[in-house]
Amino acid sequence: MADIIVAHEERICDVKWGTLALIGFLSLIFGIIILFYPGITAAVIVMLFGVLVIVLAFLALITALLSTGGRSTLLLLGAILGFIVGIAALVSPVVIGSFLVIIVGIVIFVIGLVDMAIAIGEKEYPHRWLLFILGILSIIVAILLWVYPAAGAVALFGVIVGIYFVVYGILTIIAGFALRSVKKQYCMA
Repeated sequence: MADIIVAHEERICDVKWGTLALIGFLSLIFGIIILFYPGITAAVIVMLFGVLVIVLAFLALITALLSTGGRSTLLLLGAILGFIVGIAALVSPVVIGSFLVIIVGIVIFVIGLVDMAIAIGEKEYPHRWLLFILGILSIIVAILLWVYPAAGAVALFGVIVGIYFVVYGILTIIAGFALRSVKKQYCMA
């Protein structure tokens, strides 16, 4: 039994509480900015996505022109598709924003599953109920994003994702400081 407690303490001592607190702080700031500027934020996110896709399409085009063989054909097709999607994101950010909302929903859903799996699987993790709540919150937000993707990508990016980041940030800051107090109690250094 003493070996288990020592192993538990050593694992906790290796976790950096400041990283959790920093992630929480940055999430909180990001969420507040999104809530103050929902329309601008959504349009900028979609347009930046469009610019990124155009740059990647341009690089794929250059690579396709410099390559030989069957791979160059696939790169050329990818470049053409990239230019189409990138220009569409710049011309019609709401339509492309709806597709991005679905993708963001998938990512947030996976984050929720991972948080819940850690909360359930790591019996020694301090305050694991916070991770479980984060997982449930993430899954609820993901479902909302899937159900209402076309009902205003601007509102979804601006409000739901903003609230998500604010709540996620607050809970992650709490988890970081809770871990800090546990480390003070169990860890020497």
